[in-house]
Amino acid sequence: MAKSPHAKSRAAVRRLSVRGHLGGTIAQHRAIWRQTLPTQRVLQSVVLAGAFSALLLWSRPWLEAAWTDTLLWWMHALALPGRFLPGDPSQGGGLDLVVPLIVPELPLSDPWSPMRHGAVVLLLWWCSGWFSDAAKPLAFFIRLGALVHGASVLFFMFWPASFTHTVSSHVASGLRQAWYLMLATPWIHLLTYYLFPFAAWQRVALTLTTLAFLALLTPLQYAVHAALAQMSGLILLPLLNLVFGVMLPVVGVVALYGWGMGWRNRGMEARHV
Repeated sequence: MAKSPHAKSRAAVRRLSVRGHLGGTIAQHRAIWRQTLPTQRVLQSVVLAGAFSALLLWSRPWLEAAWTDTLLWWMHALALPGRFLPGDPSQGGGLDLVVPLIVPELPLSDPWSPMRHGAVVLLLWWCSGWFSDAAKPLAFFIRLGALVHGASVLFFMFWPASFTHTVSSHVASGLRQAWYLMLATPWIHLLTYYLFPFAAWQRVALTLTTLAFLALLTPLQYAVHAALAQMSGLILLPLLNLVFGVMLPVVGVVALYGWGMGWRNRGMEARHV
């Protein structure tokens, strides 16, 4: 039985609806594909995440030593005054990390320091308003930092003695947060990457790259924090903690995940599970 002209027209419209402006077929976006989870892939993913966790716990003494040596080397290379000592092994236990003692000598209290910092905050806020539309994401980030540091400036103008945090506690907590993020990374990848039909080498490569990024970034990040705090005082700690603390490696982890999701995979392209 021949199709009616109306049915032919609808079929033609359906064919055209999946064509791009260059004539190619628009494939269904992977974000709305239906995925089934074979038991074998789920078990392999759990075993892989567990293996990475075991590897991290086994290598913890070497990571502690590497982070300690890197931080102490930078403190001495930058000729920062203060006390810089290896951590006490009794601090460790369970999943905790032994961290070095970083106590730089801070500059003398200056009543005009909050005023100078406040002027810089206002200048940055005003200048970011002149950014082009293409640079708006950078302007939003600058204004976020300006808001955080502006709150810090107000606090140090009126209640400086109430600030109980120290550079030592900031560095110690930052190193431990990075360590916990490393421990969580394989299980985050389990839920967001391993369950997709990527090749085994791709799953291993993404997690290894992410862990290497965190291991290399962390001691350098907190060496910079210690140096900046030694130059400017405790007024910078809220900004360093909230904007340039654990949020910085998290952004890097997300960026690496996006990079890994873009790797070519025939199973994903064919939607075979």
